[in-house]
Amino acid sequence: MATDDAEKQLSEVAEQVKADGSEKDSGTAFVVDPQEEARVMRKVDWAVLPVLCGFYYFQALDKGNLSFAKLGGVQTDTGTQGTLFNVAISMFFVGYALVVLPLTLGFLRIKPRYLISFIGTAWGLCSLLMSLANNAAGLSVARFFLGVFEAGILPLSLVITATWYPRKEHAVKTTIWFACSSIGTVTAGLISYGVQTNLSGGFLHPWGYLLFIEGGATIIWGILALFITPDIPEKATFLTDDEKLIVVNRMEADRTQTKVAFSKAQMWEAVTDPATWMFALIYFCWQCVNSAFSLFGPQIIASLGFGNLQAQLYSAPGAAFNFVIQVVMSVTSDKSGDRSLHLVVAALLSVVAYLTVIAYRPATTDSHGQWTLYGVLFFASFNPGSLTIVLGWATSNIVGTTKRIFVSSMLALTGAFSGIAGSYIYEDSDKPRYVVGHSTNMSLMALGLLTVIGLRILLAQRNKKKEAEYGPVKVHLAKSTAEAFEEDHTDRDPDFRYYL
Repeated sequence: MATDDAEKQLSEVAEQVKADGSEKDSGTAFVVDPQEEARVMRKVDWAVLPVLCGFYYFQALDKGNLSFAKLGGVQTDTGTQGTLFNVAISMFFVGYALVVLPLTLGFLRIKPRYLISFIGTAWGLCSLLMSLANNAAGLSVARFFLGVFEAGILPLSLVITATWYPRKEHAVKTTIWFACSSIGTVTAGLISYGVQTNLSGGFLHPWGYLLFIEGGATIIWGILALFITPDIPEKATFLTDDEKLIVVNRMEADRTQTKVAFSKAQMWEAVTDPATWMFALIYFCWQCVNSAFSLFGPQIIASLGFGNLQAQLYSAPGAAFNFVIQVVMSVTSDKSGDRSLHLVVAALLSVVAYLTVIAYRPATTDSHGQWTLYGVLFFASFNPGSLTIVLGWATSNIVGTTKRIFVSSMLALTGAFSGIAGSYIYEDSDKPRYVVGHSTNMSLMALGLLTVIGLRILLAQRNKKKEAEYGPVKVHLAKSTAEAFEEDHTDRDPDFRYYL
């Protein structure tokens, strides 16, 4: 891999500089002991990742709590039976789609801690107020504004991760915070069961207490984020100047550290790059399937013959399995330096899972068949379990702050559109086997599989062309953080190689 070549050259440069006895004056390298680098990056991990982990945990609760509220009677209490409930769910993604790009561009103007704290506190307030809804309009409006304020969390998290870590670490670091969404899903069913079976009476319905409690917790985290979220490496107050240089030179060697400023040229390059739209299509397919199953997972489990409360509890093991898949696939992806082959395997397993659920028709009194289908649904988790690989593949191959923000926003935007589409994949009229819904998910995964293969071919051709024109990768290092943040290249740089 290109990254391995760069690291080898970096080691050679370091040895040469040590031999010359001119570490800081060489103009080519700032040599650091590996143990010191590991110490600094542990500081970075504890400063950057917990904030994102918290937001992704609460996002999973707030975005998916309406699914559990459905089992608690929210449709009857708000008059949203049938398609009206799907409309209320999809309004989240309408609000999301409208603001995701301008909200993410705020990263160039507003300090990360101000921006991420604001959106977290605001979406928590929307979730809390949704507990007071008593009709379809109120529920839909609350969901709309919940989408407006949650829109920035995915692209901001991707940009923040890419700002602090080199590409070889993107899959694992992305999984650390993204997997907290799975943890949120695991605990969501347990929280819902506990709240809706033990809290009733007073000024709220049982499902209202659920939304009120989860929204209030998000507000608290959003306020806390104002004080603990770090700025970009150049301005991070928890690092010394030498520690900042260690961080930025890890990025320089990877050719991913660039100027934090808006660039029209980078925006146009992002718009005209076929890879942008292929990444977007892959994410659309993956996230559409994930949205549909996460929104209607408890209902799908209940349709197998389990009770509503059982379905809430039985949703937790599947989410836990999803978490395990995320961790295993991200670690093996970073170690191997490969993204696309992991996605090919995940897509094939998901297709097989949905095909089995469609084809297998046990007798309604067959409890063995009931549990078999429940077990097969676990393999559908290879879809959400590999979402972080899709995101990591995109951030690994998009360089330039403006270009990265645009592509991250497009991923979030296509995620919003997929959420709208996913809201209608599983209709009540398709009960109990949901053949149409499962067939749609299977077809989307097949389309995503073909696009992954096509993108791998495209990026491999680009690497081959760069090797032919420019030769091996050359290592670039900065003498200061200011120098590193003045560069303004993109992934078209001659010394950048794409991850496959």
